[in-house]
Amino acid sequence: MRCSSGMREETSLGTFTVLVADDNEVAQRLCKRVLEKAGYPVLIAADGLQAVDIALSQRPAMILMDVAMPGIDGLEAMRRIKAEVPAMPIVIASAHSMSSDRERFLAAGADNVLSKPFRLADLISIVENLAKAAST
Repeated sequence: MRCSSGMREETSLGTFTVLVADDNEVAQRLCKRVLEKAGYPVLIAADGLQAVDIALSQRPAMILMDVAMPGIDGLEAMRRIKAEVPAMPIVIASAHSMSSDRERFLAAGADNVLSKPFRLADLISIVENLAKAAST
């Protein structure tokens, strides 16, 4: 787990921190760099179990969750997190981009779905919208 801080997006709930849960180190670094440049502190989880542990102990404002990870997959991690913190926004990032996959992720509890490879501008847009919603 790595934790870093950059500029901060303040909400009524405090700093809007994003947990990036992905076993791909390149994806971790890219998301971290882009999100921090946009002003969002980032936590990193390299697998599903770490994602659950960090989400429940650090309570980030949102999670960007890969599906295919070692240990438990992103969907099981999401189920465990939502069982404890139902209101925590979780955005699934997946290479499975068929509409049936998207529907399955949303039915499992995802708040949004990004199809990999996704545009970084789309990621920032989703985070900004969630940060604005959290501040109202």
